[in-house]
Amino acid sequence: MASKDGIHIPGRVSDVADEVSAAHILVVDDMPLMRTMIGNCLKRGGFSRIDYAADGAEALEMIAHEIPDLVVLDLNMPRVSGYEVCRALRSDPKTEHLPILVQSASETPEERVEVFASGATDFVSKPINQPELLARVCMHLENKFLINSLSAFQSRIQAELSMAREMQHSLLPDPKTIAKLEDFSGGTIEAFYKASFELGGDLWGCWPISDDRVGIYVLDIAGHGVGAALNTFRVHATMARFEAAREDPATFLTVLNTALQPNFPLGQFATMFYAVLNFKTNELVYAGAGAPRPMILSPDGDVRLLDSSGLPVAILRKPEYENRYDKLEMGESLFCYSDVLTEAPNSSGDFMGEDGLVDFVVECEREGARITLVERLLEQFYIRVPGALPDDLTAVAIHRAPDFAALSSSASDGRFEFQSRREAKKVATKLAASTSDPVGVSIGLMELFVNAIEHGCLGIGHQEKGGLIEQGTLNEEISRRRGLPEFRRNYVVVSFERKEEDLYVVVQDPGDGFDYSAFTEGSTGHEKKHGRGITMAKSCFDTLTYHGNGSEVHVHYRNKKKAS
Repeated sequence: MASKDGIHIPGRVSDVADEVSAAHILVVDDMPLMRTMIGNCLKRGGFSRIDYAADGAEALEMIAHEIPDLVVLDLNMPRVSGYEVCRALRSDPKTEHLPILVQSASETPEERVEVFASGATDFVSKPINQPELLARVCMHLENKFLINSLSAFQSRIQAELSMAREMQHSLLPDPKTIAKLEDFSGGTIEAFYKASFELGGDLWGCWPISDDRVGIYVLDIAGHGVGAALNTFRVHATMARFEAAREDPATFLTVLNTALQPNFPLGQFATMFYAVLNFKTNELVYAGAGAPRPMILSPDGDVRLLDSSGLPVAILRKPEYENRYDKLEMGESLFCYSDVLTEAPNSSGDFMGEDGLVDFVVECEREGARITLVERLLEQFYIRVPGALPDDLTAVAIHRAPDFAALSSSASDGRFEFQSRREAKKVATKLAASTSDPVGVSIGLMELFVNAIEHGCLGIGHQEKGGLIEQGTLNEEISRRRGLPEFRRNYVVVSFERKEEDLYVVVQDPGDGFDYSAFTEGSTGHEKKHGRGITMAKSCFDTLTYHGNGSEVHVHYRNKKKAS
């Protein structure tokens, strides 16, 4: 393809040819005759924006004022050599990609190595051969403008993808919405979403339905990338039209399918799970459309799988969806997830599968507070499956708070999580009820529980607590911190075991701990400004020992026989 002014750019688009013909070229040579010869050669080739520098120092000054599109550079010059010019240009981020065409009369292998090591783009020999010079100048200018064009295009695409990604994330429930729903339902919602590429096809959401019911859904659009993301927008907008059908999962999936099926491209579909939870009766009504089977975790770590089978949405015009029923009791958790958790290969190439995921969830559940199960699960998952995932990842859990009022005082073992002093008092009272000193044991447990809440969960130090008490603002500060993102999900975990006359209790909190040796190793603690709670607790139990950094304490109480 021939462009104007005689410049030949084979196979290039016309706008690049226009940029090449208008390119700004700087010729650097200490010999006036050589500068003239190279300039005339370039002019005959159709270039008109040509500047000249008599040595390397002048060239660097000119480039600092205005960066050309290409430099034709002599190597052996006084003051600043061509090698120094190359190194200076490559060390500056503004000129590190500037094409530099070096011309020299010497062509030894050693010189060529040094030329390219200094940063030159290409090499032409002296005396100048006009066809070779023009061919190399045009080639490097073409590359420069094509790369610039592609970089600009990539930047524009990245900006548009970033905007689309923000729009897609705006479809997910925001933290304020989740917090309101948590307060409304008395549970904790834990969620994670990550697209495998810039955009993804997963989506989840939740909404209140009545004074005692909430709805939650998780869906996965077939494929990933831009096409899948566009379909998530389509599904989200369509769901908003059927608010009246949200209370009945099967009906909701049916009307959603009816609206989407004619508009989805052939081969595109969505797997989906939708459930309605009545948090007063604990009834869970749900329907599935081919989604991975959600799990319900009981307080003791047992897992039961829900039946989410059903035809994916947008395949057939009139599929049949069926409501199924279960219960999500107090202290239980509903865990929904996308299939990448079961289908992503680990380092050995094996898939986890559904059974493997169940075992994995149970394993992670035992390692900490239930309300951070998803966080721990994904942390371990990314260790086992390093690198980019082949599909989008969504994990959502609804954790129902334990029913402290129903805690049996005769239970042989158990585990509880709480974050308020009111809940702590219920647990302490129930645990102490069957002991020979219910008042004393309850007081000792409360001292430990309150310390775990205030210091461990909310980060209120001893000095700070003293000041808050003096100001009469401790309760206000506790309420304020509980609403902060960094503290909202902090819970105290209490596990207990009864063996004949013995009660064993372990109290754990997520705090940084403290130096407990001053209060537990042979000291009464009474003479110290702080630690009175620990001293009081010590007097209530047979043994009290702190572990690790002090965020875990074990107590043992043996029932005393009554005097005859």
